[in-house]
Order: sequence, then C-alpha cells, then structure tokens
Amino acid sequence: MLHPLRLLFFVCCTLAAGALTAQDDEGLIFLNNPSFEDLPRNSQPPRGWTNCGAPGETPPDVHPDPEKLFKVGMKAQHDNTFLGMVTRDTETWESVGQQLAQPFVAGQCYRFDVQLARSLTYLSMSRMTGQPTNYVTPSRLRVWGGYSVCDRAQLLGSSGLVHNPKWKQYNIKLSPEDDFTHIIIEAYYPEAILLATNGNVLVDNALPLTPIDCNNEADMFPAVAMEDTPAPTNPDDDIETREIPERRKVNPGKTTAPPNAFVPKAPQEPTVRLGKTEAILKEGEVFTVENIAFKSNSAELEEESEDALQEIVGFLKENDNVIVEIGGHASRMATNYFATDLSSNRAKTVVSYLKRYNIGFERLLAKGYGKSKPVCLDDTKDCNRRNQRVEVKILKIRKTK
Repeated sequence: MLHPLRLLFFVCCTLAAGALTAQDDEGLIFLNNPSFEDLPRNSQPPRGWTNCGAPGETPPDVHPDPEKLFKVGMKAQHDNTFLGMVTRDTETWESVGQQLAQPFVAGQCYRFDVQLARSLTYLSMSRMTGQPTNYVTPSRLRVWGGYSVCDRAQLLGSSGLVHNPKWKQYNIKLSPEDDFTHIIIEAYYPEAILLATNGNVLVDNALPLTPIDCNNEADMFPAVAMEDTPAPTNPDDDIETREIPERRKVNPGKTTAPPNAFVPKAPQEPTVRLGKTEAILKEGEVFTVENIAFKSNSAELEEESEDALQEIVGFLKENDNVIVEIGGHASRMATNYFATDLSSNRAKTVVSYLKRYNIGFERLLAKGYGKSKPVCLDDTKDCNRRNQRVEVKILKIRKTK
C-alpha cells in the first residue's frame, strides 16, 4: 500500500499531466480518418468520408490503385492508403466531406496541415471526347465549411496549385465566419482558368485543425521545416543579359506605308441566336433559352415548352459540329439538395427530348446547377421564374473536314 504522502504526490502529478494534455489539445479540431485509410478501391471514398461530387459522376478513389486502371504509382505518405481526386473538362470535380468532432468557432482562424501531391499519370475516360485521357493538369485543394454533409456554406481556404510529384506538406489558412459543423475538401481548377481541365490532387495525412491568430502570418508555418521545400530564390538572378545587335537600316530605295494607310480588318466571326441570346458561336458561350417550363417540383415538361425545345433542335442540327451542355437551374427557395437533384433531372429530361430528334448522345451533357447561379436575388415570382431556367453552353466545337 502506498504511503499517504506518496499517494497524494502521485494523484497531483496525474492531474497535472492530464491538465497539460487537455491544454495542449485545447481548440484542436480532429478529423475522422485523417489518413484516408481503407481498402484500396475505385470510385468509393474512404471510410468516414462522404462523396460530395456532382450527381451522376464517379466518386473519388482510394489509392494505391488496386486494379492499376489509373496507373497512379504513388505510395502513401502515411500508413497504407491515400485519397485521389480529379477535376474534369466537363466542369465537374471530386470532393468528400464529413461532420467535425467539434464545430468551428466563428471568427477563429485555423491552420490545416495536409500532405498533397500530383500524380504524373492518372488515366481515365473523358466524357467530352469519349477517349482515354491523362488527368494531370495541376489543381488545388479547396476547403469548405457547412451545416450538413456536402453543404457548401462558406469557402474557408485554398491551397496553391499542386505541381509537386512527391508528397509535400501544405498549410492552408481557414477563416470560418460561423460555427460550421461540417467540412468539405475538394480538387479544383486554377483560379484564373478559362476552360475546365483534367487534373488531379492526391491527399494524405491531414493533421488536426490548429487554432491560429488570424493576424499573425507566422502561425501559418510549423516550427519544423517541411521536407522537399526549396529555399526561396530571386528569379532575377537567373536572367542572362546580352548585347542587342544594331538594327539594320531601312533600304532608302523602298518606301513604307504612310501612317494613315488603309489596313484591312479581319472578318468578324458570325453570330448565332438561341432563345433571347445572340452571341458568337465559340467554346464557353452560354445561351439562355426562355419558355421551357416544367410542372411544379417535377422534371415533367409542360406542353408550352415545345416551341423552345424545337428551337434547340434546329440550332443543334444547323450547327452539327458543336458539343453542348444542357444546364438546369432551380429556384433559390428550394433546399440545396432538392434544388441540385431537381435541376439535374430537368436537364436530363431536355437531353432525352433532344435525342428523339437524332441529336447524338455524344454531343449532349446534362448538368444540374441547383441554385448556385441565380440571375436575380429578389423575393418575387418573376425572379423565381427567371432563376428556374435552362441554358445551352458550348463545350466544344469540333473541326470539320
């Protein structure tokens, strides 16, 4: 039996150690399965994480690739497996989410430390071309906060472009404005991109979210130097200077055109009209088609939509070299899940209609945007009607022979 004084000393030490541990962990937010451990598998997120990608698209993968379909040759940075997510040329991207062990604190910033890499090989089929494609364009990792699974209420932070083919620790600053209970991480395009590209981001060993001072940038960098991080260099040091040779004098026997000489202009590109939109036929152009109506809370077309649908049929037959996206948009009054599901089903209904008129399926892509892209924010019936719309976007113009 312990002496009473020794027993008292032992209890005090135990309580002090527990208090120290609690103090060290105070404010940390722990993730469920932060190392993305699971059986390697395709198109299924790791345990503890929910697929939050676009409806109708495949979920992310758990690597190393078990069937060697994607040819991703990376080994896990931590333990056995890691997460692989892609961006696509169809303007869809992969993401996963989960409920946090404890919510964010509004106004409190956090540092998210995570291992990221880019695989130099990530083979998959492209729905745009129908051909095998290497999804290797550098992408970034974005982090969202929300109130339920897959709810994107606020973009909390983003990494830089992930170029590195070896694992590297990235530090992402998160700035929640509310007590969000859920988190989403997703692969995303370069911010300045004009067209969607096929890329990938590999993710492993996410550390607990650490509270930091929002105004102290020093908190963004851990005390231990990160591996494979090159020392900063001045790009001007790599500039080579050389003497510029003297320009040759103009032959005095030849005359140059006067400053006001007529210079023929390049011919203007032809414009096309669809719905109430008149624009140049080019990739990325969006045409809003009026008067396509559906029954309330349904994907069933109203009879009054026939003329507008026939206009799309005529447009696609006249321009038989274009590949288009049929985009469905929903009212702001619906919930996020219902709006996304309804807009997707309505877009698929329009695609099904067009196929009946011998418009090839390879030229049509249905996509539901939910209520993410409203054209107005007024709480009126007219604004609600305008937001529930169908758009035709030119994804690609195939070269004619």
